[in-house]
Amino acid sequence: MSTINELFEQSFPFWGSLAEEEQAEMILGTTKNVCKKKTRLHFGGGGCAGVQIIEKGRARIFITSPNGGDITLFRLIDGDVSILSAACMLNGMDVELDMEMETDCTVYTVPKRLYKKLYDENGSVKDYTMEMVSEKFSDIMWLFNQFVFSNVASRLAGTLLEHRAMEGSDILHVTHETLARDAGTAREVVTRLLKQFQADGMVSLTRGKVEILDVRKLGKV
Repeated sequence: MSTINELFEQSFPFWGSLAEEEQAEMILGTTKNVCKKKTRLHFGGGGCAGVQIIEKGRARIFITSPNGGDITLFRLIDGDVSILSAACMLNGMDVELDMEMETDCTVYTVPKRLYKKLYDENGSVKDYTMEMVSEKFSDIMWLFNQFVFSNVASRLAGTLLEHRAMEGSDILHVTHETLARDAGTAREVVTRLLKQFQADGMVSLTRGKVEILDVRKLGKV
């Protein structure tokens, strides 16, 4: 397990540009939490968590619709920084997001007060923050373009390949509901498409599992 200093050095490109006093203040002010699988956190709506680092585990970032449905925006894994949880400290920006722990996670949080002080006083911190926020919004815009302009079968195929990469296995222990959420469609649609994928020889379906049989063909859907 890395020390918090090593974690910050690996996660923040600007860490070396901070004065020793700034580094010490950031380390002392940062909190560590162990979040159990399925823990949910909400950001936005006037609240600002600060900047979070997933030291270990996997978390899903998503938005929730008024009717209770949700769309997965991206995932965070070991060493990833959740910069959008602090986006509300930027003038005129307030993003409503939810985070769900897909595994047990160890999360470090740099409070808004501390991070904003560094952001206001250090150009390297500001450049990093703006670059990361811009990058995440570009990813989100690409995702919504996929929802608008690509067909559901293509999105489901991409979702299956994403889960394959995360699990490092062709056998996915994933529910139809989870796939529907990630692909931005209904569970019934996913069930119907998976049956078609199975008929086409791309996957094999058993209770609670999806086995990918033909990665190349799935990638061309």
